[in-house]
Amino acid sequence: MRNKLLILMLFFLLCLPACSPKYPLDIPENKWVTMTGQEQLRAREKQAELEKAEEKRRAAEAGARQAEAVKWLKDKEASREQARYGDRLQCVLTNAQAWFWDEWRSIEPVALDIVKGMVLKLELSQADEDGFHFSKKVYAGFDGQTLTLCPEKNLVRQNDPSCARVLGTFEQYAKGLQKKFQAKKFLRGRIRCDLAPGKGMPERLIIKQ
Repeated sequence: MRNKLLILMLFFLLCLPACSPKYPLDIPENKWVTMTGQEQLRAREKQAELEKAEEKRRAAEAGARQAEAVKWLKDKEASREQARYGDRLQCVLTNAQAWFWDEWRSIEPVALDIVKGMVLKLELSQADEDGFHFSKKVYAGFDGQTLTLCPEKNLVRQNDPSCARVLGTFEQYAKGLQKKFQAKKFLRGRIRCDLAPGKGMPERLIIKQ
């Protein structure tokens, strides 16, 4: 705990120079003090123009990212709706821990809804409260039998040893599969996975006695 506080204090001290005030257009102080009032005014006006242009650029980028996110969600929802029975898996991760700051920490339960071939990004959040709150991104993939959870997106399809894996058959997933899993210094816990309804799902026969 003490080491974490020291790290945060060091980070804060390193950020102080970046937070210190500066003159418009990054004009050095020794030059600024020699400028006339009119020159300083023009510099401030130019700085204001640059900041306004930068604000517009950021707003445009944010709008583009939002549009991309909306499209991504629509594509994912479409793939879920069109998935055949057996290609879509719904899981709940409980009693789990993630590796934060060189130790295992409990995380909030996580649910995922994934289609075969999809790479899904999840956000893990720390569950215990000790003054620090951590989160971690996890990427999930499903190939029809194996659910893979990795710390990086590009590792999902590489059979990397740093990833956690849950292996099950069609019948096991159809009945509801519960398993414990663990990946060293990454993620461990218990997960339950079920096949979600989809195209080609067999009708359930009700036999009356």
